[in-house]
Amino acid sequence: PFVLADVMVKVGGGEYLPVSKITSSDRDSTTVNVEASMALPAGTIDISAYSASRGIATAGVKTIDVVPAPAPSVVGAYPSDGSTDLAHTIAVTVQYVPPAFKLSDLTSAQLVASQKGKYPVEILSVENKNTKCKHTYCSLFEVKVRAPALNTTDNGGGAARFSAHNAAGAMFSWNFTYVASGKPEVLGFSPKWQYVVSDENNAAATSRTVTVFLTNFPRPACTNTLACKADAVRRQTHVRFSRDGTAVDVLSPSESMRETADGMLSIQVDAPAKAVIGAESLTVWAAAEGELLRVETDVFSFSYRAPARAVSPVDGSVAGGTLVTVKAYGIDAIPAQSDVLVSINDGTTETVLSSANVLAVTDNTQAGLVAEMTLSLSMPAVASAGVFTCRVKLVGASTEHLITDFLFEYFIAPVVSKLEQGDATVTGQTAATDGASTALRISNFPAIASGADVAVTFASVASPVLAYVNFKGGVWLQVRVPPAVDLAPGVVALTVQFTGAEPVPRGGVAGDTYVRAPKVASV
Repeated sequence: PFVLADVMVKVGGGEYLPVSKITSSDRDSTTVNVEASMALPAGTIDISAYSASRGIATAGVKTIDVVPAPAPSVVGAYPSDGSTDLAHTIAVTVQYVPPAFKLSDLTSAQLVASQKGKYPVEILSVENKNTKCKHTYCSLFEVKVRAPALNTTDNGGGAARFSAHNAAGAMFSWNFTYVASGKPEVLGFSPKWQYVVSDENNAAATSRTVTVFLTNFPRPACTNTLACKADAVRRQTHVRFSRDGTAVDVLSPSESMRETADGMLSIQVDAPAKAVIGAESLTVWAAAEGELLRVETDVFSFSYRAPARAVSPVDGSVAGGTLVTVKAYGIDAIPAQSDVLVSINDGTTETVLSSANVLAVTDNTQAGLVAEMTLSLSMPAVASAGVFTCRVKLVGASTEHLITDFLFEYFIAPVVSKLEQGDATVTGQTAATDGASTALRISNFPAIASGADVAVTFASVASPVLAYVNFKGGVWLQVRVPPAVDLAPGVVALTVQFTGAEPVPRGGVAGDTYVRAPKVASV
């Protein structure tokens, strides 16, 4: 172990001096701190050290690299863009400046616009964001500046270059994007979609009124005189709906236009009815007038969606064989039956469990107004009850894709698990206490709210429900036994069918009507 005076260190061409601190020392090595204040050129420097007790002849030398301090640079600036007609306060984050950097170190700042116009920039403040840093490498400062609005010669906007200067010249610089002022702009619109046509006899029913909010339309100067509505009416303002090279122009009626005190203009048009789903590119334009050229906004997007699939019925037995009709709208090209695959997927894991048998694919497209495909399916058997996702895919093309999907609920078919009186006289007499009824227990049957929720028949003869009890997973019924038809003896089927209201299926809409598969038990 050493003491401070025993360890001598020389930095570069300086003198040997005792170290300022020994942080660790043992028989193998000694770690020390050396303090040296000097300016070092980039390159290399030698560090020499020896033990005073052993003599300078034992000195060891280590060469280290001296790298130059990095030049100041901008990490980020906020905001990074703004309108040409407004002044902007910008916060600039700068690194690699001297740790004692202050506001007075900056002598000036300026911006050069894309059209080469030069503007003085006011330097507002300098704030140290890393006060613990004592070196250039870790320094971080925020410099706030205020840039003026640009002259009309630079009104076109574009990329501008800001720079901040000290006594030696430009210290750091950054980019800023100016947005042209006075350009017609869509501030927003609503709604952003509508359904495709599903009824050829009432195509207009799907059309929605689209409201578009604009500024600087049809020209910036109208906002100063509140003449934007008058200009827009006079110049025949339209909204163009276009897709795949086909465009429809819809005139905005003057009575639907509104102008606010700050010059904002709102217009309305009825979106045209369309048959096929997809996105439309919309623009608002006004015709040329005198020396004023035709003006048009940037494109914004409006979409046409398919209405909910019409599925009938929406459920069926786990035993399979339920015949289901699915109507899908808005499909561009109706596929061939052999190119359609309907998979039955687990609703949680999306595992494909089975596939439906596609019996037919029918093209019901009407006069270009309705693109309708009807699928006739035979649903497969599944292992358990539940709601499953059915995906209709086009598989005949080089790459398969989803056409549509729908939910289908599987249930376990009701079954008569117990019949108390299985025979009666031809006049309807039984061994029951009242002498004219029978009771049966039905499993997997929906809960009923009254006897009117079931239809009971003996062969073709209807019979009333005298009493009922709901239990978990089924119902117990007491029913009147009617006389046999023509009082003829024989075996007849006792059938019970649920006729009550069932809950809205998952994914359904309250108030809509849904076709359900019959829930029937027979013995």
